[in-house]
Order: sequence, then structure tokens, then C-alpha cells
Amino acid sequence: MKRFSLTSPAIQTAAILAALAAVVVIGSRLTGAQEAKAVQPPPATLPLQFAKGEKIALVGSSTAERMNLFGHLETMIHLKHADKELVIRNFGRPADEVGIRQRSADYTKIDDPLAAFAPDTFICFFGFNESFAGQGGLAKYKADYEKFLDEYTGKYASGASKAAPRFVLVAPIAFEPTGSTYLPKGETENANLKLYAKATAEVAAKRKLPVVDIFEPTRAAFDSKPGMQHTINGCHLNDSGDRLVAEHLMEAMLGSAQSSLPAAGSPNYEKLRAAVNDKSWVHSQDYRMVNGWYVYGGRRTFDKETFPKEYSKIRAMAAVRDRYCHDIAQGKTVGAKPDDSGTGELFVPPTRFGEPRQKYSEAESLRYLTPDQFIKETAVPAGLEIKLFADETKFPDIAKPVQLNFDNKGRLWVSCMPSYPQWKPGDPRPGDKLVILEDTDGDGKADKSKVFYDQLHCPTGFEFFGGGVLVVDQPRMLFLKDTDGDDKADLVVHLMDGWATDDTHHTCGAFEWNHGGLLHMLEGIATSTTLETPWGPHRSAGTGGAYVMDPRTFKIRQFALPGQYNMWCYVFDEWGQGIAGDGTTANHHWDTPLSGAQYGGRKGLETVFNQEGMRPALGSEWIVSRHFPDELQRQFTYACVINMNGMPRFTVGDDGSGFRGQRIKKDGKPDDLIKSTDKHFRPADPQIGPDGALWFGDWANALIGHMQYSQRDPNRDHARGRVYRLVAKDRPLVKPVTQFGKPASEILEQLREPEWRTRYRARRELHDRTLDEVKPAVEKWLAGLKADDKEHDRLRCEAMWVLAGHHAIDAKLLKDLLAAKAPQARAAAVRVLSDQRDHFPEAPAWFKAAAADENERVRLEAARALSLYPSSEAAAAVLEIAAKPMDKWLKYTVESALAANENVWRGEFLSGKIAKGNAAGQKVLGDILASSKAGNAAVPFLRTLLSQEDTSKETRNKAMTALTAMKGNTNKGREVFVRACTACHKVGNGEGNEFGPNLHQVATRLKDRYKLVESVIDPNAEVDKKYLSTRIATADGKIFSGLVVSDSPKEVVLFDGKEKRTIKVADIEARELLKQSSMPEGLAGTMAPVEFLDLMEYLASLK
Repeated sequence: MKRFSLTSPAIQTAAILAALAAVVVIGSRLTGAQEAKAVQPPPATLPLQFAKGEKIALVGSSTAERMNLFGHLETMIHLKHADKELVIRNFGRPADEVGIRQRSADYTKIDDPLAAFAPDTFICFFGFNESFAGQGGLAKYKADYEKFLDEYTGKYASGASKAAPRFVLVAPIAFEPTGSTYLPKGETENANLKLYAKATAEVAAKRKLPVVDIFEPTRAAFDSKPGMQHTINGCHLNDSGDRLVAEHLMEAMLGSAQSSLPAAGSPNYEKLRAAVNDKSWVHSQDYRMVNGWYVYGGRRTFDKETFPKEYSKIRAMAAVRDRYCHDIAQGKTVGAKPDDSGTGELFVPPTRFGEPRQKYSEAESLRYLTPDQFIKETAVPAGLEIKLFADETKFPDIAKPVQLNFDNKGRLWVSCMPSYPQWKPGDPRPGDKLVILEDTDGDGKADKSKVFYDQLHCPTGFEFFGGGVLVVDQPRMLFLKDTDGDDKADLVVHLMDGWATDDTHHTCGAFEWNHGGLLHMLEGIATSTTLETPWGPHRSAGTGGAYVMDPRTFKIRQFALPGQYNMWCYVFDEWGQGIAGDGTTANHHWDTPLSGAQYGGRKGLETVFNQEGMRPALGSEWIVSRHFPDELQRQFTYACVINMNGMPRFTVGDDGSGFRGQRIKKDGKPDDLIKSTDKHFRPADPQIGPDGALWFGDWANALIGHMQYSQRDPNRDHARGRVYRLVAKDRPLVKPVTQFGKPASEILEQLREPEWRTRYRARRELHDRTLDEVKPAVEKWLAGLKADDKEHDRLRCEAMWVLAGHHAIDAKLLKDLLAAKAPQARAAAVRVLSDQRDHFPEAPAWFKAAAADENERVRLEAARALSLYPSSEAAAAVLEIAAKPMDKWLKYTVESALAANENVWRGEFLSGKIAKGNAAGQKVLGDILASSKAGNAAVPFLRTLLSQEDTSKETRNKAMTALTAMKGNTNKGREVFVRACTACHKVGNGEGNEFGPNLHQVATRLKDRYKLVESVIDPNAEVDKKYLSTRIATADGKIFSGLVVSDSPKEVVLFDGKEKRTIKVADIEARELLKQSSMPEGLAGTMAPVEFLDLMEYLASLK
């Protein structure tokens, strides 16, 4: 018997060899076979010549990456060089620069897809993202380009002779004038891009490399007919633009005019292009495979055999498609589709359903209740009942519903992702859907369904916009629109690429509009996001939080949500105050204090309520509907999918400048909205519908989550899905209020409706209408409002929010609302002004005035807004807020506003020039500097340990040793523990939950402080034995896993949750202890460095 890691050469059994064969295949069969056929490309001069079988890699930013979508360049190359049978792969990535190529953590752990391909020639598309640095960045760009060339020359030398690859440098394309008032004009952009095109040529000349200028040709083409003829936003090519660039590249790079090739649009051309695009999609599942955290990252515990074989199959499928493309280009007869029958078999892992470790989230048996059975086993408050709207038996398209929404006709739309957790090689392309469900006869049940779009991959979020839909198609966001009225998407625009897919349920999702028309989206911490926008690149690694996107301008900003790890809940109250909730912990935070200027040392914020261990959460909602009785109004609920299968409910109200909630109880026990004994009921995305009922989906899966099981566990369900309604038995439903086809004047009146969700949909519709229609209607409506109306201030805010969505707020309206009687209206006006501050030069003065407001929440909004101005004047205004009494919410926001701009006031404070006579302000600044000093000492070591780059064991040990020596504050550490850790842990019989180990005397158990630090930095390093499973491979090729009940020299007894299984030691070929903590990696990155030190100090005190 041998104990091993799964990469050990000691593994002998056929089963394990088969499971690991893909690693060998990747290293030898694919790469080695290509090396055996190593070619010697001709010298790199223009026009470029190719050797037969030459391998060509496209690298760079989205100019290259979007060629995966349209395929014109590769199609033209194959047509010109059909006899050469070239092998082309696109490795382009959004936001890539010569000096910045951000990848997911452990991206090359199994292997490097680019090295496995071993290109002979690189065609490089850089310069766009770098151009935003302007003239000041030119020297760095050229130096970084040379470093890149040196690195790739050495790293990707090909063939047995290790010949250096060829390089062709391509200048960036021009910026297309869009004619849109929301987007850059292109003048500054083109001035910078011209500089970077010239710099690219200078690098090429210095290195004696061929260079292709497509800046000038594209600029001439773009200027000849402005108005986004060739791009979707000025900088990202559409199909026409991709074809234009391909034609210029063919002529400049290959010396071939398009007129010498079959015409684009001709049957032969389009047949080949379809094949090329199919191959490109398959290849993208290799170099951009989703779920990297589980494929090659820290959570691949149960998939070490699975994904190496999947990589092998994907690469074999791509090779099959190469041959298919070559045959079409050479005029040969081909089948209707490529034949993948010889691309290899996949490993099917044993199920982990029923293992004792999973008992907390599973029923005793693998059974699924019917909807009727579920309703009988589910408790709701007296007077309420659950009714089925639709399920998979009648509507199979709604399998695995994850988000619900209602359109302007009152119809339910559902995003469904049966491909979750990810597409499997050999299966048809992902067919996740947006489905429309209708009740045409008014009986409360769906009787009609339409599939709006069925080519999505894990659509974790969607919202209506611009007469269409914004939806996630990992790793992209699409814009879909029905242009002919048949409820099918005819227009498909790949709007924004680069959303993190390291974990397909950590990725961008939970879409929600704020009142002013900005799309809020949530992302977990297991992520590497790289976005390109017309305003520059946006990158995020291991941070997650909330993204705020203006889809009219393509502007993106992001703010962290400390203490949250996989965020899935976002809603706004009637005044536009947001509450964002975590999926992992179900902690919910008020977003205002967190959404100001960002900085690395941001501390955690107290939650709005204690969720009492009811986690994880999948969507939240305010219950505001005349259909429900008075006692339910303004209660807050969220869908809980494991620790209770249902929806807890909370009261939430004002708490000084902030909000405070409490779980609703009766006779001292939780009085939940929905509580089921069906452990496979997984509620999703509750939302008040147009009829006033509370609608929600049911994921309906015995297996929940990623890390608890193999991604390919055979018991993952891909077929079930339900939608229910919670209704009041003896109360009338609300008459649905819809917006389709109604004039703006009528929709404005809908903003008076009591239901917050009706107002939400009315606002959304008015944001979608043209400004020419909306603005006059708003002005007339405003003029008709009565000052004595008790809703006067809120209705004026509604007008402000509607105009904000069009960037058309009138300054007078803003000034009036900043002086409104209702403090909620004044706070709302400050928030909108901060969002629209670029349009109002006088905004800083208005914020300074708001900082002196008598109301704490208004002052808090002012502090948040002033944080966005890195100036001593803004800091002075914030310090004036500190001079007055502050509650915990205001204090946090003031401290954050000042800490984010420490570099502005630090020198002045130390020299006594700021906060003179302001003792409270001086204390705040002094506390910030003290905290910053302590935290800054830990920063370089935490950065090393949390980096997504590979670091040596020695370097990591040194970093952890350094952190071990640093001291924190025990009392503050306990506060961090309560806020960040009690969702899963408790100390003795204290506050918290025992979904992870009890931390009583943890410092004694772990013996030294180093182990404490390691347990938070790397939760998988040491896992308590009762949380471990063992995997055994036997000589006859079988694999078993479970908890070890007994272990003797003769036999091992495993318990898999259903039965004990005795295995003779003589039959065991290989054995592995599976270390997989349920604690999220990266937790230390979600807290301020000083908070990490404080937490360590508290844990070290638990002896």
C-alpha cells in the first residue's frame, strides 16, 4: 500500500493511471506530438510566410480576444493558405497589457495552455489599455514590451531544438467616434493611441520585428462614417469592425487583398467561418475554462482526476476542428459537424452524497418531493399559503432557476442554468436559458412558456435595459433584444468581457437597479476580473464586492464588502438606501458607508441584523404589498438554502444614521416566513410580483454548492426547477400595474403606487424611454405636485431619480431637494449628486453644506460623497462632521472617508495645519494613523500570502513567520471575530454557530501562533480529522471515499454515509487523505490588515 498525492508516479492501478492520463497527455501527446512535427517557420518579414502545420497564437487585449467571436482573420488566413494547414489559437484576454497579464490563482497548476500549444508565431495586439496612461506612459510601455518579448522568447521556445518563436507586432486600432453624449468623443483617445502605435513601431524596429499599423487605416475608416459602424462603444469591434481589421491585416501582414479570396458572406466563406468560430469556442474552454478554483485552484480536492482528462479532451476536440477547418478550406466534403468520437473518455467520480460531512445540507435519502409534497412539508405563518406557479414537469426549460424578474408586461422571466457548475466536454454547447412564463387565464399558474435565448453559460444575473436584456454569459455580459416582436432574441451583443469565472457561483450576478438607474451587481472573493471599457481597464483580484455599472456610458466602479465572501443579495428601500447580503454567511450590510472611496485598509462594518446562523442566502426582498396583512409590511426576508430551507424574516428600521434589524420571533422562537423540512428545497431570489404575491424559485437540488462535491458528481441534478408564490389566503391580490405601451405621463403616476416593486419597474421603464419623451413629462408632472401632499418630497425624489438615469437632472431640482423637509430626501439628493458629480462643478460646495446638516444620515451621505474628492478642502469638511456627535455608522463613514485620502492630509496633520481646535477631528486622524502604522507593517506579508502569483514555500513561510511576530488588540480582535467568523464558528458556548470547528482553546490545540496564522491564510493546511475524508483506489480500478471508521494492518473500514465498506489492505493500491476546509480561502483579504492582526491576537488568547 502506498500513500500518495495524486501526482505521484507511484500510482499503479489502471483506474488511477486512466484518471491521471490526461496530465501525461497534456505534457506529451499533445505537446510532444506537435514537437515531433516541429516546423521551421520562414524569417519574420512582411509579407509573412508560413511553414506547413505552423502554430500561430494571437495574444493581447480585447482586439484579439473578440476575434474569437467573429473569426474573420482566421477564416481569411485559412483561405489564403489552405495548403499550409495552419493551426491557430487565440489567447487574447480583456485588459491584457504587455506588462500586466492578470490570471486566476494557480492558473498554470495543471499546465500552461499556451506552453501546451507551443506556438511557432505570436501575433501581438497590445497598446489599447496602455494608452490610457498617455504620453507619460510611453517609456514604460516600450520597456515592458521588450520584457514581454524576452519572457515569451525564453518561455515558449518551441520544438526539440527550442527554437525561438516569431513575433509580429500589431499597433492598436483607432477609437471610433460614436456620436453618443454618454461615451468619449475619441479625440483624446486617438491622440494617445497614435502615440502608442508609434511606440509599437519603435519597439519593432529596435528588435528587428515586423510591425503592422492598423491605427491609421481604422481611423480613416471610422472617420469616413462615424456613429459606431464598426464598434459597440468606440473601442470594441463588432462583426463589421472585425472584418475591417482582418482585411487590413491580410493586406499589410500577408500581402493579400480580400478581393483575391472568397467574399465574406458567400456560402463557402461563412461555412468556414462557422467552423472556425466553433473551434475557437472549444479552445476558449481550455485557456479560459470556468471554475478555475476547482479545476486547478485550491478547491480541486474532489476533482484531481476529473479535469486533467477534460483538458485533454478539449484539446483533442480543438484538433478535430482544425482538421474540419482545413478540409473546408481545401474544398473537401465534410460531415455536418466535427466527429468527437475519438477525443477520449472522461472520468466519472464517485458521488459524495450521503457522506457524513454532508449531513448538514442533505436529506437522508436521494429523493425529490413533488411540489404538492413540498407544500405539505412546509410551514408558513397563519393566513398564508404557498402555491405552485410552474415546475419542470410541464416546463422543462426552467431547470435550475437562479434569478427572477418581471418585464413591462408583467410577465415572469427566469434565468436558468442547468449547465451548472460548468459545461462538460463532449456535451452540446451550453444551453442555459432566459425563459418567459405567462399565466394567460388568470388562474395563478403558468400555462405558456417561451425561451427568449438558449445559448448562455451560467447566467447568474440579468436585468431589463434599453428595450432588451443585460445578462451574464460567463465570462461575458450580453445585451439581448427582440427586434421583431416574437419574444426571441434577434440582436446579440457581447457587451463586456472579462468577468471573473474562477467560481461560477462567485461571478458577477444578483443584478439590481438603484433608483438613479445604475446597475448594481455582486461578485464573490474567489475571482479575477479583468474588464475593458472606453474609459480604461478595470481589474480586480480576490476582492469581489459590488460593481456599479452605467450601461449607457460603460463606466464601472467597484466597492468592497468586508466580511462578505460570495454576495448574492441586493435590494434598495423606498429612499434608495441599499442592503447587500452575503451568500456564504448571510451577513447583510448597509451599502452607504461602504461605497465611498476605496482603500486597502478598509475595516469591517457591523451587520444590519444578526442572521442567527441562517445561511447561505440566495436573494433578498422587502415585503411591501397591499396583498399581505399589515403585520408583514416592511419586513425583510432572504432565501436560505442550507441551514434552514426557507426564508427567515426581520424587522429593519432606522438606527440613528444607519439601520438596525432583528429576527422576528414568537414566544421566543423564530417566526419564519417559510420553513420547510424538505432539505432539498433551495429557494432563490424572492421578489414581490405585479400581483403583490411573493414569488420565488426553487433550485431543487440534493447537492448544493461547489466545494462539497466533485463538479462532476453524478448526483448533481440538472433537470428540476420550480417557481412558487407565497400568497395571503383571504386577501385580494393587487391588480397588476404594467408599463408596456403606456405614455410616460401615466407611468410617472405609477410612482405613487404603495408597492416598492411597482415603482422599481416604473422607474426602469422611464429610464428606458427616450429623454425627449421623459423630460417634458417629468417637468409637467413635477409642476403638478402639491406641496401639502404627504409624499411630496419622495415624489420629487422620484422625478430626480428618473432624470438621473438619463444624466439630465436639473440643478434647481437638486438644490430644492438638498433643502427638502424630509431628511431622507436630502440624503437621497446627496447620493444622486455624488453619482452625477462630474456634471456639477458646484457639487463640492453642496456637499460641504450637507456636511453641516442637522440630520445624521444626511451628514453621513455627505462624508461618503466628500471621500470621492482627494483634496484637503474635502478632508476639512469631513473633519467638521467629526466635530459633532457621531454614532457608530457615521463614525465608520467619516473614518473611512479620511482613511481613503490619508496621503492628502497626513503631512498637514503632522505639521499641525489641519483640524486646529477640533479635538474630536484630531483624535479621528490620530487613530487612523495609528491603525495605518500597525496595518502597514503587515501589508507586504499579507500581499505575498494572498497573491494570485506562485510564491515559493520559503517565501510564504517567511511571510507567515513575520506576521506571527506582530501584535494586535485582543478586544478589537474579538469584535472582528464576532463580525466575520461567527456565521460558522463559536467559542465554547458563546455567540456563533458550529458549522466549522469550535474555537474553544484553539491556541492550545494549535500549539503555536504560526499555526493560527496559517489556519486563516490557508484553511486547507490542517483540517480537523472529523472534517476529513479518505479516498482509496483498489487494484481492480475502483475508487471509494468516506470517513475512516477503523484502520488496521489488514483492513480499512470506510463509512460513506450510507454503509460501512471494508477494504482489504492487500487490495489497496493508493490512498489519500482529502483536505478540504469549508472556510473560504482569501478571508484575510476581506479585512483590514490591522484587523487581521487583531483577530490573530484574539485567537491567540483562547487557551
